[in-house]
Amino acid sequence: MYRFADCELDVRERRLRVRGQPVTLTPKVFDTLVLLVERAGHVVSKDELMSALWPRGFVHESNLTKHIWLIRRALGDEGNEDRYIETVPKLGYRFVAPMQDVAAGGSDAAVVASSNPVSSQPLSAEAPPAVAFEPHDETDSGKPARWPYAIAAVLAIAIASGTWFTWRASRSGAPAAIAQDPGAVAIVDFNNLSGNAKDAWLGPALEQMLATEVGAEGRLHAVSEELVATARRDLAPPGAGGYAPASLAVLQRRLGARYVLSGAYLVSGDANTPQLRVDLAAQDAATGKLVATLSQTGPVGNLPQLVAQAGAGLRGDFGLHPATAETLRLTANAQPPSAEVARHLGFALDALGNYDAARARDELLLAVAQAPGYAPAYVYLARAWSMLGYRAKAIAASKQAVANAHGLPEEQQLQIRAQQSALQGDRAQAIAAYRSLADLRPGDPDYRLQLVKALIAGGDHAQADAVLAAARKLPALTDDPRIELAAVQLASAQGDAAAFVETHARRALQLARERGEDGLIAEARLQLGVVLDTTPEAGALLRQAAADFRRIGNPHGEAQAWQNLGNLQFGQNQVTAARETYQRAMSIYQGIGDLGGEAAVYDDLSRMLWNAGDRDGTETALREALRIGRETEDLTRQAWSLTGLATVESDESASDEVANQYRQAIALDRQAGARSHLAFALASYADLLRVRGKLDDAQTTCVQARDAARPFGSSPQVIADFECAQIALDRGDTGKAIADFERIERSAAAANDGFFVANAQLELGQIWMGRLQWGKARAALQASAHEWNTQKEAPGEATASGLLALCDAALGNTAERDAAAARARSLRSQVTARQEVLTLDIALAELRAQAGSPAEALAALRGYADDAAKRQWAGYAFDARLASLRVLEQGGDTAAAKSARDALIADAHKAGFGWVNQRVAQPRPHARISKT
Repeated sequence: MYRFADCELDVRERRLRVRGQPVTLTPKVFDTLVLLVERAGHVVSKDELMSALWPRGFVHESNLTKHIWLIRRALGDEGNEDRYIETVPKLGYRFVAPMQDVAAGGSDAAVVASSNPVSSQPLSAEAPPAVAFEPHDETDSGKPARWPYAIAAVLAIAIASGTWFTWRASRSGAPAAIAQDPGAVAIVDFNNLSGNAKDAWLGPALEQMLATEVGAEGRLHAVSEELVATARRDLAPPGAGGYAPASLAVLQRRLGARYVLSGAYLVSGDANTPQLRVDLAAQDAATGKLVATLSQTGPVGNLPQLVAQAGAGLRGDFGLHPATAETLRLTANAQPPSAEVARHLGFALDALGNYDAARARDELLLAVAQAPGYAPAYVYLARAWSMLGYRAKAIAASKQAVANAHGLPEEQQLQIRAQQSALQGDRAQAIAAYRSLADLRPGDPDYRLQLVKALIAGGDHAQADAVLAAARKLPALTDDPRIELAAVQLASAQGDAAAFVETHARRALQLARERGEDGLIAEARLQLGVVLDTTPEAGALLRQAAADFRRIGNPHGEAQAWQNLGNLQFGQNQVTAARETYQRAMSIYQGIGDLGGEAAVYDDLSRMLWNAGDRDGTETALREALRIGRETEDLTRQAWSLTGLATVESDESASDEVANQYRQAIALDRQAGARSHLAFALASYADLLRVRGKLDDAQTTCVQARDAARPFGSSPQVIADFECAQIALDRGDTGKAIADFERIERSAAAANDGFFVANAQLELGQIWMGRLQWGKARAALQASAHEWNTQKEAPGEATASGLLALCDAALGNTAERDAAAARARSLRSQVTARQEVLTLDIALAELRAQAGSPAEALAALRGYADDAAKRQWAGYAFDARLASLRVLEQGGDTAAAKSARDALIADAHKAGFGWVNQRVAQPRPHARISKT
């Protein structure tokens, strides 16, 4: 054991404490720290570290750099990188903190190193290529729930409730009284009295096995391990008779559990036939009274029998009716069939709790090899694969769990079916399973909350609201922060007013603080930071959430907080800061092996790079996300990445290759059952077909997009509706297009969606221009330009400004025309995308003609038309040709104008572009100008 500064490193037990609090490191990172500490005061070369850590194969040096960064972060060394570990340029690293080697008994043995650290080179972490678009369904990679009640909650959850509540503040600053859950048992860590690391598996195994025994009769349930872990994190370990009154009061306030079950175990005797003694103490959380004290002794190999005997004693002391023979048989089936299987499961549960999913997976593969018919092992294996981002493997493991679930209690069978349905994206079956669980165990609040999440993920917001309203009435959920967190996500999914969503988020944070439950405080801060969006408070909340998650040893939550902060910084155009923040999140995801998290960061980075004009970086990032999707066999991830790539590449050309990428994405979404993204992919493909001039196919595809979007709220529907309106306009159904765009503008304004407000105004402005209604066009384009400016969207503002200049020219507003044109040209220099500013380029060419350079304008417009045709942008080619016709007509070249007009009418009619021919039929702008 070593002590340095405010840190304590226990090599034998593989534990690190910083300022008295446990800090979780992945195995390789822990080994890196040990190697440096054991050579404290001396340089350890990179080659030595690489050989020791990865002896069996080549690993890039960046992995070592990442490990050093993670150690510095864990020790609180980020702001002063030479405090503990000095970088020796071109050689390696030196541990420089004054340190004490502590003997087993705890006495300080010797000062090993005491040197003043010299300044070190700053850590240079190479930023990954980067990325976008909307995130797909993500896996909940949190800590495991009580086995066998663990379900990999992989639903894409956006939760909340429209039910209002009464605001109640704490009085006199005293902790609020927490309503007690009469059926809840909080099972805490079991102390390993021998201190042998080889016996550490027994603690997690005993907790889970006893949870199964306690819940067998159906009237009691174990509190979620994730809640318990953070609730007891800063408390002194319980003694032989349970927790001291003060600690017990803290647990009751944080968890609201009726009982607290603690204990210790000792392994002794011959190594070949070790003996096990387990001591248990159950306390009434409200009174502190001992409800039960039990001791069981026997061979470790008889663990299942020892636990069964302890379970029977506990149920009796809790005042439950004796279990029937059938209940005992089913409960026994839910327990590990042998101590060896329990050993692998115990180590796996410990690894899952410490976010080391790779180690958990290895242990669980050994467990299923020894007991291939034991369903709970497959449940946890599915969870481990999910945490690593291997969705297909997780689904395969969940199918094995279902296939072997016969003979288990009904509750476990329903949980296993819920897990498989969630992994496969079968929302209806997941909802049905969670509804059955809530009906089967009406007193267990977790099932109500899981049902709400499933209903939101399935798009049934009305039912989610009803279930959440009923859940609020449960004594166990009175003033529970999780209720308000669910309300936040449901309100967000329903598109409720931002102030309403914020109210729920603030209430969640208040309730979490009243309880003093650090995990829920961190989650509430994260959600509130997301809700507050671009406000200064949002950034502070997300940083605090990251610090909270880090303090309680939740790297996944920390990475999510940094990722959301990166999104916030990106939205505020802080590109450098956002890139660094995304890198933080990426490093954490890589440290815990979460490939899904890595891919999500690549997605976010690609959007930022695209907006910054870095097309190559965007494509590289999307291809990295696609690579991860293919490696993990994640069909939904592949669909998102292919859609993103197609969208990026369509800016170069609406080629057959791009169309094929969209079709692949649509097929993958249908195969995976990802209906929300299917709507987006269909709408994007419909847009490509429209641009290519295949209007009939575009309309058919757009109808499919609308159908797919219908269950998922306003945002997917607006995307599909907008695309359908554009297709209707191109086909010449202008009345329908106007009605649709005006409806979209109203609904987007109500939802505070400035992007679609500006887009709808831009389309309406062009329609009024096409009808020569210059006053209406000018008003719409002015509003659009203002909204684009508010959104900081240069391409949109540039296009609106260029069209506005044409309106002012037609109205004779010379000064306004020149100002709008100058603004358009200034913004045009910032835009690197091709397709989305072609409308602006056409408008600027027309302005050149009006400024006295018709020949130059015609040459530019013909070039735009030819280039658009080569890129298969049929609609843009028609727009350029129509602008050329207007220039010819205004220049008085009657013969050339007639020839261009006839060809344009024929080609537009053949392609079905009715809107082109309607504009051709309008009289020349200088002949008749309408100001209405």
